[in-house]
Amino acid sequence: MTYNTFKRVVITGLGVVAPNGIGKEEFWQACIAGRSGVRRITRFDASFLPTQIAGEVLVFDPASLGLTEEESTILDRGTQFAVAAANLAFHDSGLSNTLSESERNSMGVCIGTVMASVEEGEKLWLQFTGRGAHPPRALKQDIQPATLLMSYVPASAIAAHLQLHGPCTVISTGCSAGADAIGQAVWAIQEGRANRMLAGGSDSAINPTGINVFSVMKALSTRNAEPERASRPYDGQRDGFVVAEGAGVVLLEERDLALERNAHLYAEIIAFTSNSNGHHMTALPEDGEPLQHLLRQTLEEAHITPGQLGYINSHGSSTPSNEVAETAAYKAIFGEHAYQIPISATKSMIGHTQGAASAIETIVTALVLDRQLIPPTINQQQRDPNCDLDYVPNVARYADVNIALTHSSGFGGVNSALVLARSDWMDR
Repeated sequence: MTYNTFKRVVITGLGVVAPNGIGKEEFWQACIAGRSGVRRITRFDASFLPTQIAGEVLVFDPASLGLTEEESTILDRGTQFAVAAANLAFHDSGLSNTLSESERNSMGVCIGTVMASVEEGEKLWLQFTGRGAHPPRALKQDIQPATLLMSYVPASAIAAHLQLHGPCTVISTGCSAGADAIGQAVWAIQEGRANRMLAGGSDSAINPTGINVFSVMKALSTRNAEPERASRPYDGQRDGFVVAEGAGVVLLEERDLALERNAHLYAEIIAFTSNSNGHHMTALPEDGEPLQHLLRQTLEEAHITPGQLGYINSHGSSTPSNEVAETAAYKAIFGEHAYQIPISATKSMIGHTQGAASAIETIVTALVLDRQLIPPTINQQQRDPNCDLDYVPNVARYADVNIALTHSSGFGGVNSALVLARSDWMDR
């Protein structure tokens, strides 16, 4: 695809539910301060597991975030996060609840999720086998428990909540799901299938099943005695990622439509690319070759050079091999300029929110462009000689950034990238 043949797409609303903050401002201030949301697990007794820490959203009040009593009762936790984040993005955009019928018909939803039904499935199994500590929830007569296990629920719930009748899709491509959902939504607008889209990701998998699945793989950090220091991308002492929960949703809009209503433009999305490792279900090759291909393709589609790239929000999951492959790919594609690009990993502060991760990272990237301030990669204490680029260690910094990249590599082998630009950059 050639970007210039399509309508221009901008971000006009941001909604986030994260372990270190709910809402755009609270979350952003926590990120700038380098404040971690990783703690010992409180949602269940995790003492029998090797990993007993996670990025929990501790203070979450569905009613205060616009959910109805019925939604708070019926919807699973991850879907509640999705609806809350969509609500926040919708209102942050300045759109009114009194949208016309034609506006609702041309506005859609695309949400990425990975572990959407795990917790609900675990609860239902315990209830149906008589092993649950709580009786089954009272459900409306027309809602079947099996419905809550379906992966499409987050997108459908948002569409129903806001009465949107445009395209409604769920994407499940591992850790890149949120970015893939945003990319698909951008395409929908560029192709004229919608004028506006709510897009992003949501997940909640802090439960015995979710934690145990990754513990068995030995993919998680076991730094239980110091949770806030457990997620440490690029650091020489990293020992695995930290499971987290949350949601990130952006409101995407055709640029001329946004300008007509004087909306605030956080950033413009100028490229979206995706590919597959074709190598392994959970790992990149050491040289990061599939990621190299993705980055090369991304630069070409965005019509930019490495020298124009002012910031990268990386996948940076805190696993021993992932960051080595990322660093190798950056050097291969960006050459000597790789050492000049500030790179930060949001997962160092919130852990890995699965399907929400790349959507939350897109929100961070948009705010970097909007506010010209780069959040740090925290927990940088011991240098890894294989990771020797500028990872913005521990302290935020001001920078002049016109173009930024965010990318993700998901279990299953899917890699995705988005390029964002300052809203006025293409007009210069």
